[in-house]
Parts: sequence; C-alpha cells; structure tokens
Amino acid sequence: MLIALAATLAKLAGGLLALALVRPWGQMVPRVWLLAGSAGASALLVVYGGLTVLLGELVLLGVIHPSGSVDRTALRWHVGVWDLWFLVWGILLALATVGYWRRTATRVPRDGGS
Repeated sequence: MLIALAATLAKLAGGLLALALVRPWGQMVPRVWLLAGSAGASALLVVYGGLTVLLGELVLLGVIHPSGSVDRTALRWHVGVWDLWFLVWGILLALATVGYWRRTATRVPRDGGS
C-alpha cells in the first residue's frame, strides 16, 4: 500500500512539475530548481522507459531467454503500452524542459549595448 501511495505521489509531482514549466504559476519556483528537477525526471523516465521497452522487446524476439516462464501477452502489453508511456512521458518532459530553458534564458546583446 505504501509503495502504491509513493508511486501515486511521484506521478502527481511529475505532472505538477511539467505544468510548472508551461503555466504562469510556475514562475514562483526558482528557475534552476525547475530545470534541474525536470531534466532529472525526464532523464529518469527516458532511461527507465527505454530500458524496459528494449529489454521486453528483446525477450519477445527471443534474443533474451529468462530463466522462468514469461506471460507473453502481459509482456506485449507492457512493451507496447505501459512502459512505452514512461518513455513518451520522458521525451515530452524533456521537450518541455528545453522549451522552458529557451524561453527563460537571459539574452545578452552581441554588441554589448541595450
């Protein structure tokens, strides 16, 4: 029960983090915190989603042979839907992070003037 609650809270925090990048109320959070948090979260999601999709696909293709039995129907669902969503979420969060970084970067004129 505690693990499910922690996962739910982490997903809620991730959603709020993504919204903070694109909504005006996100300006209340220091820029460096938003960039660090969203970059870290997107990297974690891309790595987790990418690895689980890749490894699951390798099992389905017969490249990897687990020692126990495999429910191929459930594994196909994880590879094609559940784990894939973590990868997509990470990629979209990374794109939102880059957009936020570009929008909020301080620009210095090339000639040094104003």
